[in-house]
Amino acid sequence: MVVAFQGERGAFGELAAVEYFGRKVRPLPVPEFADVFKAVEKQKAAYGIIPIENSQAGSIHHNYDLLLENRLFIAGEILLRVSHYLIANPGVSRRSIRRIYSHPQALVQCRRYLRRFPNIETIPVSNTASGVRLIRDHGLRDAAAIASMQAMIDYDMKCLAKRIEDNPNNMTRFLILAGRPARKKSGRRPMKTSIVFSTKDIPGALFKALSVFALRDINLFKIESRPVHGKGFEYLFYLDLEGESYAEAQRNAIQHLQEITSFYRMLGSYPAGRLAHPEYRRRR
Repeated sequence: MVVAFQGERGAFGELAAVEYFGRKVRPLPVPEFADVFKAVEKQKAAYGIIPIENSQAGSIHHNYDLLLENRLFIAGEILLRVSHYLIANPGVSRRSIRRIYSHPQALVQCRRYLRRFPNIETIPVSNTASGVRLIRDHGLRDAAAIASMQAMIDYDMKCLAKRIEDNPNNMTRFLILAGRPARKKSGRRPMKTSIVFSTKDIPGALFKALSVFALRDINLFKIESRPVHGKGFEYLFYLDLEGESYAEAQRNAIQHLQEITSFYRMLGSYPAGRLAHPEYRRRR
């Protein structure tokens, strides 16, 4: 089974795909998050996987926008324990480092550690593993990268510091994307539903929208607002709620919501994600 992820071999997206689908999965690296959607839409991959939020750095807003711009469904999720390592070429010491490459999210997640080195320049790259590959391919002796242990193993690099993330319980939530909705509930895992909507321009519109769930005792896990492009200060609201969309209470709440909103779209019902601790191993 082919699963598209953004980045390079050893990226956290690849680790999340392996944890969710198992080691027989065939990860397909693509340059941008938008390319993950394209790979599934063009049937180059059965599924895609994207990060949507981190327990420290917060939401990845661009990926929320991509959920709306494309027509894929959320078919699952997984919470990945994320540990960051400071990685360099063999023979390089920490004292010789003048630049550190990594994804902007990883740099935020390691901010406290990086403050110890005010004279070191931090340089953002498209993916954590891309930084490791860059310093390896160019043989840089004054640079390091922040990435996973798997990236260090894959590129035969040296670890200068372990677990440098600020939050010892750092984790990232990844969404599984598919061309069709997930099947109805199977197994014992609780279900979640994700939707997006915009409210009418009337007093109390958002309160009324959220009340349709409170009236039916439906728990809300998260609400995320994003501006509507080209419409000034109008907003879309992404909502994660408990249960399946086809359960009676959820179905009635969603029908009620559609009556009082100006826009609505179902993103998917899927099993709630488990927390996974990635296994690092030497690969062929």
